[in-house]
Amino acid sequence: MISALTDRQRRLLLDHSWANHARAVDDIDERGGDPVTVGGWWYLFDRLPPCTYGQDAAWRRMVARSFADLATDLEAGELPHPRTTAEQLALRLIIADAAEAHATGEIGDDVARMDPDPRDGEWTAVVAGLMNDPAVAAFYDPQSVDAWLKLMPLDSWFTPDDPTYARGGDRI
Repeated sequence: MISALTDRQRRLLLDHSWANHARAVDDIDERGGDPVTVGGWWYLFDRLPPCTYGQDAAWRRMVARSFADLATDLEAGELPHPRTTAEQLALRLIIADAAEAHATGEIGDDVARMDPDPRDGEWTAVVAGLMNDPAVAAFYDPQSVDAWLKLMPLDSWFTPDDPTYARGGDRI
């Protein structure tokens, strides 16, 4: 388990958590529960596994909240601790976006002003340290998605893996 993020990694993860939350909200505001179409113009939901493309606006709002929950962890000075399957998928996208931004130098002025750390580019370590269920990638695999959906149906993606660590109901 990763014990710390660099300042730049933390800020990039936070920025991309909120950016993806905003993209999800924009999709919901503009399209509600319309099915995701391949090649259509979506801000976020076309990046989720295809098995989710027909979900309604209420389900999508819970996905948006998953991004906000992870951002709130980071704002509290904690590591983003995914508690549900939806949060695992959200974190996967957040890390990918943060790593891409770092690699391309599109990091924003706040991050650019931070002192660099030799570990800033170690995104593989971030994935290994934060993703407690790498099996979520199986939902993108047409060969295995049906088997995984039997184990973890879409309506269970917001149920905490461990009820002891459930999030409160008074959040975004």
